[in-house]
Amino acid sequence: MDWKFKKLGPAIALTMVGLGSTGFAADKTPDRSRERERAEHERNARGNERLPGYGNMDACAPEPAAPCYSLDTPPCDYCLGPENVAGNPAVRPYTCGGDVVIEVAGFYWNAHQDGLEFAISNRVAAPANTGADASPLNNLIEAEYLNPKAKWELGFKLGLGYDSTHDGWDLMLLWTHYRGRAGKEADIDLADNSSLLPLWSAFSTTAGAAPGNNILYATDIDAHWKLRLDLVDLELGREFWSSKYLTLRPHIGLRYALIKQSYDITHQGGAWSAVGATPASNNLVDLDSKFKGVGVRGGLNSTWMIGRGFAFFGNAAISIVYGRFSLDTDETNSLAQNPFTSTTIQDTEEHFRSAKGMTDLAFGLSWSTMFSECQYGFTLALAWEHHMFFNQNHFWRVNRLGGAPVAQPNNSGANVFNKQSGDLSTQGWTLSATFQF
Repeated sequence: MDWKFKKLGPAIALTMVGLGSTGFAADKTPDRSRERERAEHERNARGNERLPGYGNMDACAPEPAAPCYSLDTPPCDYCLGPENVAGNPAVRPYTCGGDVVIEVAGFYWNAHQDGLEFAISNRVAAPANTGADASPLNNLIEAEYLNPKAKWELGFKLGLGYDSTHDGWDLMLLWTHYRGRAGKEADIDLADNSSLLPLWSAFSTTAGAAPGNNILYATDIDAHWKLRLDLVDLELGREFWSSKYLTLRPHIGLRYALIKQSYDITHQGGAWSAVGATPASNNLVDLDSKFKGVGVRGGLNSTWMIGRGFAFFGNAAISIVYGRFSLDTDETNSLAQNPFTSTTIQDTEEHFRSAKGMTDLAFGLSWSTMFSECQYGFTLALAWEHHMFFNQNHFWRVNRLGGAPVAQPNNSGANVFNKQSGDLSTQGWTLSATFQF
């Protein structure tokens, strides 16, 4: 389908001019007769041959078509668009009426976040029973902090854009969707001279006859972290030739970000085993975080031509997104036998607004071609991407210390409150295909 946009293209271009353009194309009132003379002169100079990538040159107001320069991609040439009166020549448009752009990408990323340590693996023997003295567990010998291990997951991007005839400006709307996860299971053998010290539980054991037997420890801990990431970027950019084989595309725009996290930690055994007449329990700490906001975004894309359509590219962007955090923390003990009743240890919420910085980096190799007399363009690209979302970890860590109760749960003693702080990042491989027509 040959989309010339004879009516739609000029209307969109004039609309963009009305939004505050200062480009040279908006500074002139086109003289139709003069433009026809210049177009006729161009045709005569070239033996009345029509330039590749253009239809009726008389329709390319307000400036006639400029020559096309070969980039070793026969039989098509790479068209520079309107005549270069001021500034660097634009890479686009390929046609007089502008081009529609569709981008489809699939990626294979993993995600990491600071501050998710869920336990300490200690080379000190756990007590044989929960009524014994557990005070030696306060000594950390060959101890290691345990973190959930990131998993590689698939995601996708969908983009829709328009390359205008107004000085080669382009507009792109891009949606990125990703679901990441991380997890780890830890357990100990009582005969292995080791123990697990939980870091997130506010549960405190019942004191007994033996000194130090109310120290919190477990024999089995499962930690599972999940991430949902949705980004919607609106970009206004212009790609131009900096040299014969290098193009640059500065862009500005807006970003909408939705970042949802859940972190579930299950504790079993140890301090949650039977103490006296109290039956064994399982403990669950459930942490949830949601950030949603809108902010400004700007960056620079670069393409380094090799030849025959191949090129290296490097893209960088930075965003400041202002949004709202919603945090929720729940902890419950559930009896491990009939009647399986649950006891709430903590239940808290927090809501606040904040501005967060985000960075986007990509480096890779692309191959581009044009076909059907330069009316259509196609680009295939493989990139390594890295995205940083600063200070996204705001989970509260609550621990209860002291007290000498005689029943569960331990409601005496003092709570120690500690708010985590850490950055979220995603990275991995992205394969994208871009169509221009």
